[in-house]
Order: sequence, then structure tokens, then C-alpha cells
Amino acid sequence: MFVVNASFETEKKFEEQLKQKANKNKAEIEAAKGNLSFECWKKYSADKVEYVLVSKWEDKQFFQAWISREEHVNEHKEANKKKMKACSEAMEIKKTLRFYEAVEEDILS
Repeated sequence: MFVVNASFETEKKFEEQLKQKANKNKAEIEAAKGNLSFECWKKYSADKVEYVLVSKWEDKQFFQAWISREEHVNEHKEANKKKMKACSEAMEIKKTLRFYEAVEEDILS
């Protein structure tokens, strides 16, 4: 099993946009071949909100196929174009990705 932990943090005023992104990712991930499960976790701090998307996959190759699809790549290209225009009210997101692979039980003994 392969687990992906994708953290997205932004200012609270952009929470609705972040929520829409999380919902879109949820629908796409749950429909993806090889996906076993999806959860979204939310955390607030004084002026920030963080959504952590946790997805479990049968194998790393299924996640890589999902992340490499043309629609996803183009979405990132468009986001980067908008970022380059430096709109002062653009949503800034701190993104952190973590990847995990399941270990055999005897390793933990």
C-alpha cells in the first residue's frame, strides 16, 4: 500500500477556495483506478487554515498515474501562469507532500 499526505495551508480568508479544491480532489481521487480510500483533515490556527488530504493507493504506480494525467498537469500549468501575473489577491498556498509505503508487520516486532 502507498499513502499520500498532501497538506495545503493558506490564509483563512481563502478557506472557501481551498475547500473547493479539496472537494474537487476528493471526487477525482475516489474515482481513480487503484485508490483504496480518501480522507480530508482540517486544522485552524490564528490566521491560517490547513487541509490535509490523505489518500491510500494499492501501489505507488496508481498514484503516479493519477498525478501524471494530462488534466492534472494542465491545472498546475494554469495555476503557475496566474501566480506569475502576481495578483495581490491571489490565494497563496503552502503545499507539503509526504509519501509512505506500508511495511511488513515483522519489521515492527
